[in-house]
Amino acid sequence: MKNNKKLSWWQLALASIVVSAIGGLSSGKPNSKERKLYEKELTQAPWAPPGWVFAPAWTINNFFLLKALQQLLLRKDTDEKKSLLILQTVIWIIFFSYGYIYFNKKSTVLAAVWTIGDAALAASSFAVSRKGDKNLSLLYLPLLGWTSFASTIAVYQALRNYDPLLHFSPKMTWKEVKASMH
Repeated sequence: MKNNKKLSWWQLALASIVVSAIGGLSSGKPNSKERKLYEKELTQAPWAPPGWVFAPAWTINNFFLLKALQQLLLRKDTDEKKSLLILQTVIWIIFFSYGYIYFNKKSTVLAAVWTIGDAALAASSFAVSRKGDKNLSLLYLPLLGWTSFASTIAVYQALRNYDPLLHFSPKMTWKEVKASMH
């Protein structure tokens, strides 16, 4: 019997759906009605897509991230392998904690930081992998493209909405920001 450690495309697709669903559960207890109300309360970027776009976008991103992870794990040792595994670990930490920060804690500022961080990690993964394997580097492009676009939306929200976790309002003066920290 052949021992094939490589997952087929459909197994990766199924894993992507499961991982994305778990990521969606990371927001904690808010029900969908409460979540929709929160999204409607926020001033959104005019170029923000409808909310339903995010689940399929993240399923696609996760498919390519899992494919990259599989390729990394099947390799012998490369100079970039350790760096890329560390970058992937932090990407997954951001993915699984984002829902909690954004939907449960309602922090638009931290959501922007998380999203920009994710884009920076995707760019770093692309650059590091590009040195040794151009095909592997292409697997980071969907995440890089999506998080770069999403960063513009997240920054817009952070600059237009009150952040109840950090007690930050874009309309606050510096004196008010300092006073709210005490």
